[in-house]
Amino acid sequence: MSKKPKKTPASRKGWVKAIRMTIKWTWIPVTCAAALAAGLAIGYVYIGKQSMDDVFEISTWRHLFDLVFSNT
Repeated sequence: MSKKPKKTPASRKGWVKAIRMTIKWTWIPVTCAAALAAGLAIGYVYIGKQSMDDVFEISTWRHLFDLVFSNT
């Protein structure tokens, strides 16, 4: 009777391990970015009663920055 060697987790392919590590290290920043985008959209569209088209334009946020940090 011959014993067949069992496959160990170390014998996994390298790309599977690379994908798992990439997901492990990027899911928190991706989730935070998605929450930021959702919060901006909810706050600007529903609370501010503005159009969704203006939410992700840089000119909108530059204007807001200028209003908040103006010298007057």
